[in-house]
Amino acid sequence: MTDTTRPSVLFVCVHNAGRSQMAAGFLRALADDQVEVRSAGSVPADQLNPVAVAAMAEVGIDIADQHPTLLTAGTSQASSVVVTMGCGDVCPAFPGQRHEDWELDDPAGQDIETVRAIRDQIRGRVTALLDKLRTDSTGETADDIRETVRQRYAQAATQGSCGPAASSCCSSASSVTKQVFGTDLYGATDLGLIPVAASDVSLGCGNPVAVADLNPGERVLDLGSGGGIDVLLAARQVGPDGRVYGVDMTDEMLELARTNAADAGATNVEFRKGTIEALPLDDGCVDVVISNCVVNLSPDKTAVIGEMFRVLRPGGRVRISDVVAEDHLTAAQRAERGDYAGCIAGALSQTEYLDLLTAAGFTDTSVTFTHAVADAMHGATVRAVRPPGRS
Repeated sequence: MTDTTRPSVLFVCVHNAGRSQMAAGFLRALADDQVEVRSAGSVPADQLNPVAVAAMAEVGIDIADQHPTLLTAGTSQASSVVVTMGCGDVCPAFPGQRHEDWELDDPAGQDIETVRAIRDQIRGRVTALLDKLRTDSTGETADDIRETVRQRYAQAATQGSCGPAASSCCSSASSVTKQVFGTDLYGATDLGLIPVAASDVSLGCGNPVAVADLNPGERVLDLGSGGGIDVLLAARQVGPDGRVYGVDMTDEMLELARTNAADAGATNVEFRKGTIEALPLDDGCVDVVISNCVVNLSPDKTAVIGEMFRVLRPGGRVRISDVVAEDHLTAAQRAERGDYAGCIAGALSQTEYLDLLTAAGFTDTSVTFTHAVADAMHGATVRAVRPPGRS
């Protein structure tokens, strides 16, 4: 009997012997029984691809007991999400279903090195799908989440980050204080270099400029730039020959940031209105992407990380601060610790973050916990590099 209380995902590929079985294995492992998982093939093989089984075993997931299954209309109809893989797959569509097609190489006949790369791509896509399913389960649309965040940060821009009427990261959970969200994460020297109005609305969970290793003349992008604290600090490090862009979707924050830049006499900065899922910048135009506790606020983190990759030049780097959950926390457990706009419920786990970065094409990835912000949730420094020469 189909469980109607949770989403059901069907992975379909021709032989149901490699790609779909690896995807199903990852989703079962990551979803913690929150998703019903099926896989099937239009022309199923006799057995699973042994190289795919071996590749999954390397990451601690056993799919050896699975068997190729024939795709039927009944199986498809019982699934709320259908994911096809590879040209030529045939899958009937039913009203209300979500359909995705993942373009992935076929692991049949490939060596273990090639299958590992396919496996890692699948893991990133499964992580992104699970993030979407978790957002759907709240009953809020992406636009709903984005509007809630916008309202809270508009309020913070006019009332201060932790004032009595403000509702922001620093007041989102009883266990979270300004010592883990706000200006206490910056040194007195840094704070002395910028207008007080910029530090007053600091809602971050780290100090990304301190780990960005910025050089004179570099071009820097700050995602969700708020009142401009990190833009202004970065601008001093890159100097007059460099340039720092801040992107924010909140009019009140943009107005405040521009005022702060004028007060600081910063002429090498520019603030642009936009969302971090669709950045208003050209391809390959920046050397470094920084951000401070903003990626976790996005309802579409796959798009955010893809946009970071797009706007970075080959060889460019990511140096961001964010809230990250320990791998064992489920989405429901994260939501218990704080809300989405409070930088908690929308946080990725450490492995989920790494999977999305890898799937986008980044290398040299790491997620390093720096301090606790709630039970089993941490401020973290996220690092990644866009490989040189990759377009």
